[in-house]
Amino acid sequence: MSSTMATVAVMLLGGAGTCALFAQSQPTPLYKVQVVDATTVAVNYGNRELPTKIKLVGTVLLPLARGEATVFSRRGATQISAKLEGLPDPARYGAQYLTYVLWALTPNGRAANLGQLVPGPNNKAKIKTTTELQTFALVVTAEPYYAVTEPSNVVVAENVLHPDTQGRVEMVKIHAQLLPRGEVKYDLASAAAVDRAPQKLVSMQEYEALLELYQAQNAIYRAQEAGADQHAREIYQKAEHLLEEARRQHQAKAFKQVVAISRQATQTAEDARLVAQKKPRPSAE
Repeated sequence: MSSTMATVAVMLLGGAGTCALFAQSQPTPLYKVQVVDATTVAVNYGNRELPTKIKLVGTVLLPLARGEATVFSRRGATQISAKLEGLPDPARYGAQYLTYVLWALTPNGRAANLGQLVPGPNNKAKIKTTTELQTFALVVTAEPYYAVTEPSNVVVAENVLHPDTQGRVEMVKIHAQLLPRGEVKYDLASAAAVDRAPQKLVSMQEYEALLELYQAQNAIYRAQEAGADQHAREIYQKAEHLLEEARRQHQAKAFKQVVAISRQATQTAEDARLVAQKKPRPSAE
């Protein structure tokens, strides 16, 4: 059991695992993985004259993932350049997961979305990004779309100290509020099926367009679940119209337009979800 990302409860359950990819059921062991009490390492990078490195390692959910990040802190911004390998299709954690996101977690429990990690055919990904934060831990999660504003608890990688890491070390306590979206039900057979499934060959442009289109759909579904169609109707409808336009552009094979419009739809849907969450609800009597 991993001692890095968590005290993790792993239970072997009997039952039928559902593989959404093939829409069929089969009796398989189902591992229910729940983060119970998690801590990870944060580093205060300060205003250093030289960049420093920190390692990225897989958690119990993805033990073969590995990589590193180079962090360079300057006044007003911290630059991060990260690369990882061993990132398979995130759909192994559930059909709703379409991408990976790199997060900075502060010791006070704040989470900042640093950007999307899109693995290539070799399961490698890299990102260059910046944050205004100075003290933080780096973690990678599987997500339904890139513009999420809070991390899921599908934490697949985290930072650990590199022999050359420079900076003051602090511990980040990962509370339930920080990973709010429930437990992971990880069907091993379904994960293997996703890995083995024959894939329709498309161009990289079309692949990127479809990925962004599906993320926009997920964002709109999640906004609707939050009541955005009622409590943030104007913003929600704008997201729907953008998604419809992205679909029309896909039919026209205007893939660059699909990417741009889908990303706008995703961000708009997330904005609608956040607005809806803040609207007061009538109290139940």
